[in-house]
Amino acid sequence: QNGEKKTVRAGREVILSGGSVNSPQLLQLSGVGPSALLGGLDIPVVHANDNVGANLQDHVGINYTFRGKLPTLNQILRPWWGKLLVGMQYILLRSGPLSLSMNNAGGFFRTDPSMTRPNMQLYFQAFSTVIPKSGERPILTPDPWPGFSIGLSNCRPSSRGEIMIRSKNPRDYPRITANAYSTNADVDEMLAAVKFVRRIAAMPAMAEIIEEEVLPGPSITSDADLIQDFRKRSGTVYHPVSTCRMGPDPARAVVDPRLRVHGLGGLRVIDASIFPDNITGNTNAASILTGWKGAELVLEDQK
Repeated sequence: QNGEKKTVRAGREVILSGGSVNSPQLLQLSGVGPSALLGGLDIPVVHANDNVGANLQDHVGINYTFRGKLPTLNQILRPWWGKLLVGMQYILLRSGPLSLSMNNAGGFFRTDPSMTRPNMQLYFQAFSTVIPKSGERPILTPDPWPGFSIGLSNCRPSSRGEIMIRSKNPRDYPRITANAYSTNADVDEMLAAVKFVRRIAAMPAMAEIIEEEVLPGPSITSDADLIQDFRKRSGTVYHPVSTCRMGPDPARAVVDPRLRVHGLGGLRVIDASIFPDNITGNTNAASILTGWKGAELVLEDQK
């Protein structure tokens, strides 16, 4: 503080809620993590646990974008006067495009009818951003033609990545290795899923309002080309979990069922990084529940 190093100690316990990226980062910087990583960075090992930062899981998504025959949100959100109009509409009436979710519709589906539960999440966006302006967030400048997207993401991918610090400097970003599509199962189900999106687009109700498929485009038809396309264009849907995962076995987990860090006293992690595995859909509600339940556990243990 003000250039001076100070030490603050907790009277009861420390609660770490940095999220799936920063919680493992802070643990590793504090000497809690893989011993080889910490030793290589000259960080004294307080407690060795190879699971800290490992087991990263995330939902990975891709959009199929179409040029439509009817106006979409592109026509109102692209021009400056349209931005002004929808901005005033939201400020004064709390309505209009800015009051909507980015995803105007969605759902879940199975890539194989024999599955007992869905393995893919579906999204529909009534705008498109194939041609963004340089240096600007794509959503701020939709395409000049009526476009929309049908997107999807995997619900329970089997690929695992990791989040590891690069140095002992807390200001250096950690290295995030997503490792997406590293298993044949993840590749196979995404291939089936993008084919399903095209089936949706070919249904009469959709086909009659579609001028053409823009991304990936009609030239991408073979399995090899489809796989290459989703490997290239897929991205995170910002649901990272499990980098400090919960479990009773210290050899396989970072925190115990009461969210206490294995092998250390007075330290808990309470955020989405403790998920044992990813959930099927969006992680927001489950993260809120984790905070709620975590607070109950802390209060119970203080009685």
